[in-house]
Amino acid sequence: MKKFSLGDVVNSDKGRRGVVRAAYKSREGQQFYAVEKDGAIDHLEEDRLSLAPRVELAA
Repeated sequence: MKKFSLGDVVNSDKGRRGVVRAAYKSREGQQFYAVEKDGAIDHLEEDRLSLAPRVELAA
């Protein structure tokens, strides 16, 4: 089962924040995600990502 959904904001293990644009499995069965950051796409393993905390804005 996938840990992240399309549109989730995630942090990579290198501190970069991006948006999940696609999820897929490798031929070996490992879960990968395509994460967009400033128009560039990174393809990262699931264990290298964590869900970014949501920031609540005052009304």
